[in-house]
Parts: sequence; structure tokens; C-alpha cells
Amino acid sequence: MGVLKINLGVKMKLQYLVPGIVSFLLFSGGPIAEGYYVKPYAGLSYMNDVSTTRAAESVSVELEQGMVLGAALGYRYNADFAVELAWEYRSNESETQLGTTFYPEGNYASNIFFLNGIYSFNSWQEITPYVGFGLGWMQEIDIDLELAGVESSYSSSGNFTYQGFVGLEYPIAQRWVLHTELRHAGGKSGDLKSEAGADVLANLNYKPFTWQVGVKYLF
Repeated sequence: MGVLKINLGVKMKLQYLVPGIVSFLLFSGGPIAEGYYVKPYAGLSYMNDVSTTRAAESVSVELEQGMVLGAALGYRYNADFAVELAWEYRSNESETQLGTTFYPEGNYASNIFFLNGIYSFNSWQEITPYVGFGLGWMQEIDIDLELAGVESSYSSSGNFTYQGFVGLEYPIAQRWVLHTELRHAGGKSGDLKSEAGADVLANLNYKPFTWQVGVKYLF
């Protein structure tokens, strides 16, 4: 009976102690000022319509709102400066007029890696504003044109791009930070070559605007 009472007492204490320890580890203290972090995010992609030529034909691409997914691995040197390596996938739906042929469906998409530098300003009411600049390498950029269930794809790789951004961070726990950003990137697609022949779409603009939200975990 004595052992049973002791075990029940220990269990009762653990029921209150364990949640308290977990809450302390997750929510006590302010955000960590330096070290590595990971930052997944998602957002909306906006792009202006673009145009180019194919041989003697004009090409006009009307772009709609799209989406962006990404993640970054970064290192924060102190409260002010951080660098990060980021991956980003973006896709915008499209309608394309290629010469006399109209493609009512398609998408303009990219897979890009960025090296970003970030400067954070002084916090206000726990909200920290920041600015950043990044240089990017387009691992792949392509445009798909669809007509009557048939798809034509043009793609390229190896081109460079850049981006600038502003953002806000808000700590939601000791190691967790909520963030939102506005980004603008600039670049050219290079020569998008047809995957089915010798056709080329030359140097489409690639200048997306992004609004995104995500979380950051500080190691």
C-alpha cells in the first residue's frame, strides 16, 4: 500500500511538473540573438505580363496571381546581421499568344537558390523590422503552354537574378519567430529552349513581387 501511495503521488506530481517544464522551455525568455536557424515560408506571387519573339512571331504572355514556396538555412551573427541560403519555387498561371496561336492555359515557373544578407533594426513593441538583399542562381526556369490537352514546354537554367526585401519579425516563443516579407526580384529567363524541338523564346523578363509569411526556428 505504501508503494502504491508513493507511485500515485509521483504520477500526480509528474502530471503537473512535465507540462510546466515543457511550457518553460518553449515560452520562457526572449528570442535567441545569434546562431543557426531554419525558415520555411509560403506566399503569393505577382508578375507583370511579359513579351518576347520567336523567329518573326511576337509572343505575349499574360500572367495571373501565383504561389511561392521556400525555405532558408541561416546564421545570425548578432542582433543586427544575418546571412542565409534560401531555396524558392514559384509558379504563376499564364495565357499566351504565340504568333497566331492562343494558348489559354499554362504556367511560368522557376526553381531558384539565393544567398541573402539581412540587417535587422531595433525592435518596437517586440516587432523587429529588417531589410535584405540577395543574389540568386536559377537552377531551372520554364514556361508551359497548353492547348487542347497538349503541352509545349520551354526551359533554361544557369541564369542569375537578384532580390531585395523588407520584413517584420515577431517572437512567439523562445526559439520560434513569426515573420512576413515583401520581396521584389529581377532577372531574365535567358533563352528558353523547346523540349521538343529547336524553337527558342528569348529573354523573357522575370521580375516577381512576393508577399509571404512563415516561421523561423532558432537552434
